[in-house]
Order: sequence, then C-alpha cells, then structure tokens
Amino acid sequence: MQIRRLAGSAHPHSRTKPLLQSATFMNANPDTNIVDTTKKAVKRLFPPLLIVSCVVNLLLLVSAIYMLQIYDRVLTTGSFDTLVWLTVVALFALIIYGILEQVRRMILGRASFWVESELSEPTLRKAMSDRLTGGNPKANLNDVANLRSFLGGDAVLAFFDALWTPIFIAFIWLLHPGLGVFALCSTIVLFLFALTNDILTRNPNKEISAKLRQSDTAAQQFLESGETIRPLGMGDALLGRWQSFQADARREHQNLKEKTSGLVSASRALRLALQVMILGLGAYFVLQGNLTAGGMIAASIVLGRALAPIERSISAWKGFVAARTAITRLRDHFAGEFAPDYEVNLPKPLGQLQVEEVYCLAPYSGEPILENISFALEPGETLVVFGPSGSGKSTLCRLLVGAWQPTRGHVRLDGADVGNWNPENLGPWLGYLPQNVELFPGTVAQNIARMRDVDDSMVIKAAREAGVHDLVLRLPHGYETDVGLHGGRISGGQRQRLGLARALLGDPSFIVLDEPSSNLDQEGDAALAAALARSKNLGRTVVVVTHRPAGLRTADKVLVLKDGSVAAFGPREKILQIRGQAPAYQTVRTVQSSSGNNALAE
Repeated sequence: MQIRRLAGSAHPHSRTKPLLQSATFMNANPDTNIVDTTKKAVKRLFPPLLIVSCVVNLLLLVSAIYMLQIYDRVLTTGSFDTLVWLTVVALFALIIYGILEQVRRMILGRASFWVESELSEPTLRKAMSDRLTGGNPKANLNDVANLRSFLGGDAVLAFFDALWTPIFIAFIWLLHPGLGVFALCSTIVLFLFALTNDILTRNPNKEISAKLRQSDTAAQQFLESGETIRPLGMGDALLGRWQSFQADARREHQNLKEKTSGLVSASRALRLALQVMILGLGAYFVLQGNLTAGGMIAASIVLGRALAPIERSISAWKGFVAARTAITRLRDHFAGEFAPDYEVNLPKPLGQLQVEEVYCLAPYSGEPILENISFALEPGETLVVFGPSGSGKSTLCRLLVGAWQPTRGHVRLDGADVGNWNPENLGPWLGYLPQNVELFPGTVAQNIARMRDVDDSMVIKAAREAGVHDLVLRLPHGYETDVGLHGGRISGGQRQRLGLARALLGDPSFIVLDEPSSNLDQEGDAALAAALARSKNLGRTVVVVTHRPAGLRTADKVLVLKDGSVAAFGPREKILQIRGQAPAYQTVRTVQSSSGNNALAE
C-alpha cells in the first residue's frame, strides 16, 4: 500500500541565489536583523539597475530627437534617404529600449520573489514563537506581501526614472533657456503635489491599515468559533459589532482613497496642461525666430518624459508608504531575535529528565504559573502528573518539550537544556500530545508522519502502536482521507488518537501526553493503556497528565501539582498508600526526608 505524502522540494528561492545571496536568519550576531540583511542584499542590485535605467532614459530621448530631425532636416531638405535612415536608427534604439525595460522589470520581479521567499518563513516562524510565549506578533505575511508588491511593481522604476528628470530639463534648456525655466517650474509644482499627497495620507493610511487588519483578524476568529457562536445565539451581536467597526474602517478607507485618487487625477491633468503650455510657449519662441518647429515639438515630448516619473510616483506613493510601514513592522518583529547556532547535533537521548527549580510567569500579567518545580526521572520511567484545573499541568508539559521557555530554571534532557536543543534534531526523538490536538491540512497519513517524507511502514507502525490502524482503515479513504483545514472531518476522539500515533512516530525516547484520554471511549482507553505499556517495555521515558486515577497503573512516579507548586512527588507506591487510589492532590502533602528528597505522608 502506498501512502501519499508531501513531496519534498528545493528551497523556493534556490534558482535566484546567483542573483541574491540568502540572508541568514540564524545569525550569530544578535544585533543583526534579517530585515536589514535582506535590505542590504537588495540594495546590491541598485548599481546595475541604475546603469540600465540610465540607458533606458537616454533612449527615451529618441522620439524627441527623431521628431526634431524630421521637422528641422527632413521636411526642409526633402531627403528621402535621411528619412529612411533616421527611422531605421530610431526603431533600432526603441527595440533596445524595450529589451532593457524588460531586463529592469525581470530584475525587480525576481528580487521581489526572493524577498518574499526569504522573509515569509522566518516571519511565520517568529510569529509562532511569539504566540508560544504569549505575545502578539508585530508583523505578518501581509507585510511581506506589501514589500513584494512594492519591489516588483512600477513604483521602484518610477523612483529610478525620476532621478533622470534633471537630464530631461537640461535637454529642454539646451533647446531654449526659457523653456528650460518653464520645465523646471513645472517639475517643482508636480513634486509639491507628491509631497502634499504624502502629508495628507501618511498617518491616516497607517491608522486605516491597522483597523482593517484588526477587522480581518476578528472575522477569522468568528469563522473558527462558529460552533460556539451559533448555538449560543451570539451571531447577531458579534456580527453587528463587527459590521459597525468594518463599515467605519471601510468608510475611512474609501475617503482616503478618493482623496488620493483626486490628487492623482489633478496631477495627470496638470501634466497635460503643462505640456500644452510649453507647446504654446515654444510656438511663441518660433514666431520670434528663437526656436525651430522641431525644437517646439521636442520640448513638449521631453517635458512629458520628465514629468511622467513624478506623476507615476504619486500613483505609487500608497505602495511606498505600505512598504515603508512593512519594513518598520518587520524590523520590530525581528528586533532582538537571536536563535542559537546549533553547531553539534546531539545524539539520540536516553530519556533522563531533570527539572531544576523551574519558574514560569503568565504572559502580560506576570502572575506565576509554576514556582520552584524540581524533580527528576531516569530513562524508562513513567511519571503521572495529577492536579486540579489551573494548577499548571499543561504549562509544565509545554516546558518539558521546549514549546515554552521557563522564566527561571532549566529543563534538561540527558543533561542538555531542552530550550537549547535543536528542535529539528530533537523532534524525531520526542513525542508530544497536547491537550488540544491540532490536525493540519493534508491527509491522515501526512498528519501521522508529522508532514515529513517518511516510509509508509513507519506511519503504519505508529498507527498500530497507538491502536488506530483499524480506525484509519474505516475512514472514507483510509490513510488518504483528507483531514481538512481545521480537522473538522475528524471527531474529537479520533483526533486525539491520531495525535497519539503522531507522538509515537519513529522511536521517541521521551514522550509527554497532556490529558490523552479526555475524549476517548472505552476502545480508545484500552488502546492508550496498551500504548503506554508498550512504551514502558521499550524503555521510553513518559510523562502523562491525567485526572483519572486509573493512569497510575503504569506509573513509576507521581507528581502532584497544586497552585503551581509541587504538592507531592514520589514513587507510585507512596501515593497508593494514601487512602487507596483517590486523586492524590486531594489528600497528600510533602515532607522533607532526612536525605533531602521529597517523600509523601498523610
């Protein structure tokens, strides 16, 4: 039987590496920001772009020079040969112009693709890290998309072309100083329009973008919480408030858009008017005998070329502001980001666990969740964690697997701090089943395989070990059953059992299960008990969080948490001596033995 998996592929920007070298996210220098590194890499393209833009803008003078020669030489001399050769040379120059223009756009297009591929994964990875630590990401993939759109659009070319406006003005000046003065004044007026556009739209654009982002986030949350909203009759109230907020944000956005489009339309009309005016002024100089008819036409054409980049920059200003805001947000997003450079891949751990004086504070409030947690497990031991709701059991699980980092203290696996262990290196040797099991878009087989390209036999072995192989075969398409975007096609119990299979994939040395039986039926409970017994026989270190005293059957040691502190820790036999098999956290207390270890007594 073949199980379809995610196909491996090369890095998305591997083909653009010769153009731009990859910016390193895992940098040994904590002061280096990936945004600044990427920005420097893109800036290396500016010199060749500047050279190409120089040639392109010089070739834009071809039509004006052609017109000048036609009026002043061909029409006055009647030379057919001159007309033919002027036309051939002009057409050849325009072909070169078209090729170089395409080269410019290809360079910027590939650079924008590279920037997106270089920043997307680190941005998403950093956002995941911020979520794990309870923070709010300062940037998202929309900011990367704004950078890509700006870099790959017409805005950058408009700014490059605007640098050559003085050359066009100088050309007009050579035709006649009066026309040169007029062209200079026209450029200043149009530039003031661009400056006015920035002043009027900069702050409103930031505020409106923040409101629209907040509105989109709320809408996505409503979509994911539909099963709670509808039964409780909260739809009208929530959607009414969202619609009111959305309408205000869209109204402000529309007003700003109309204001910006008004400036763009005014600038376009002004450019056309200035071209007409310079044509009229040129005609006056022709009547005075100070200018030829060809010079008059050429001045009008070149002025249009000089003003076009400024006009285009007004249209592209919104994209420029969005890109500037995106760079600021991304720089703040990665500020202080430092990931250790894992130079040595540690071997497979034996499963020795040491928790040393661990403290963990709640995000935002700073209230302690766990205080002074210390215990140790030898390889192959099973620990069952009891405790009332809110005692910090799930937080402890997150700390044990490295999803969260302790505020103080250490969680060590085979002597190495879990937080400093390369996650990609530790992952195959670690099994984790969180309290809320998430399945990801893809097939059942892909979810069990942790979205990696693994052998079919490993997937089936993990499913059999978790006791879900027969359950998977009964699904509509077996292992090829599509889970869906939010796992809605899989029940809570099935999701929990598939999550257990994912945790048991391969040969993990250390397994952490947070309430693994909360949604299980009798068959699922039996499969879980068999999986725990097998893990014990294989010498795996297992930590199980449960409210059910039946979980003590496979336990070597028991940890009782209460109010974020260790209420009891010791061998299973000590727990069973306390009023039978009642939930231990209700009846036990910790005393200090003469050897310094925790013992249990009534």
